[in-house]
Amino acid sequence: MKKSLNVAFIRINSIADEIIPPLHFGYLAANLPRSCNVSLIDMLRDNMNEKCLLKEITEKRFDLICLSAYSKDIVPIRNLSGKLKEHSSESIIVLGGVQPNLMPEATFEFVEAGVDFCFTGDGENSLAKFVANTECRNFSHDILKDIPGLVFRSDGKIVKNPRELIVDLDSIPFPRWDLMPPTSYPKSPHGAFFKQFPYAAMYATRGCPFPCTFCAASKVSGKSMRHRSLENIMEEIKFLRNKYGVKEIHFEDDNFSLKKKLLVEFCESLLKEDLNITWCFPNGLRLDMLDLSDLRLMRRAGCYGVNVGIESGSDRILKRIRKGITTAKMRESISKVKKAGIDIGGFFIIGFPGETKEDILQTIKYSKTLELDRIGVSYFQPYPGTKEYDDLVECGKFSYDMNLMKLSQHTINYINDNLTKRQLYWLRRRAFIAFYFRWKIVVKLLKEVRDIEHMTFILKRAIRWLTG
Repeated sequence: MKKSLNVAFIRINSIADEIIPPLHFGYLAANLPRSCNVSLIDMLRDNMNEKCLLKEITEKRFDLICLSAYSKDIVPIRNLSGKLKEHSSESIIVLGGVQPNLMPEATFEFVEAGVDFCFTGDGENSLAKFVANTECRNFSHDILKDIPGLVFRSDGKIVKNPRELIVDLDSIPFPRWDLMPPTSYPKSPHGAFFKQFPYAAMYATRGCPFPCTFCAASKVSGKSMRHRSLENIMEEIKFLRNKYGVKEIHFEDDNFSLKKKLLVEFCESLLKEDLNITWCFPNGLRLDMLDLSDLRLMRRAGCYGVNVGIESGSDRILKRIRKGITTAKMRESISKVKKAGIDIGGFFIIGFPGETKEDILQTIKYSKTLELDRIGVSYFQPYPGTKEYDDLVECGKFSYDMNLMKLSQHTINYINDNLTKRQLYWLRRRAFIAFYFRWKIVVKLLKEVRDIEHMTFILKRAIRWLTG
């Protein structure tokens, strides 16, 4: 009789703008054999320190430990995985997430002292297949080469298997919400604001077909759009409402509106079934896909807020980064959202290659003329796998050192020839102050604060954005 595997998913503790359930771990856990004893250790949610984690790992002796890394986390992940190995040498440690997808071989080589295997692509089926062999500790080359997306070492060389992107998203079980109940998370959502609590994050689609030169979304989730069926989406919402009392859904998709028919049918189903669910798009939405009637339907069905990637107020920069929209068209789209009665936030980026101080000042001025309720301003980041990264490396204007990796929206990692680090820092602060230090914006934000816990989260986030 096979021994039941003890599996741990660990989310590291780090500075974060939101603390929401780690859906990727929930999906992976749901696809594992029922014989596995699965634990989710959310260090971020619980503000757990490394000492407490290592104590728990030592006591429980997990057979498999699963980690995930954004680019900004890769150095802490390497350090932590090494310590995990020291305290639980028998555990198999694997790593997935954004960074391994962007740089599979280099990432595996960087963390190999503490990580045994890396995964790329959609990991649900791959990890389940890997676990089936973990139970009997069968890691022959012939076995490993048949696991989609696996990165491993064989005969001294790093091998990267072709990754899998699951076409039928309905075939993936719902996330293991029992491991991450929505009510166990603080009032610190993606997007900062909410209407009802408890809320839960969801994905309805995967993939991004757009050619934006600065974004790595298609590198991670593929260029082909894949989507769940309406029935599958509605079933999970009803499950969350009935089992966990969820009253609001935050869709984390990159491109829900690209499948316009699905979005319309979703709205009609919500209205028909009268679920009294509010919902929003904190991660962004392509507004050019929607007309006023679509937006009004969304509002009637409970949608109260969307975010949109505006990026720049300079048409020259928008054309250069292949955004596929003009400032005039963006203004028109935002106006339609407000006319439909939906709140809207805008994402901007400063410091693109070739951008000047005048371009950024134009963006700041543009942001104030739009009917936006809030904004986010990030520094340009040369993410591996993007056209911008490839171009900068090729012309010798950016060198990549994983030991110094801090590719987050609050760090300056690249400065173009037209700007200085000091200018970028102050221009970002100026953008926030120019937009938010207006009575109509301040009053509206104060009205949306739910309680002291929510206010504390917003203030901490504001300070981080203003001083980062």
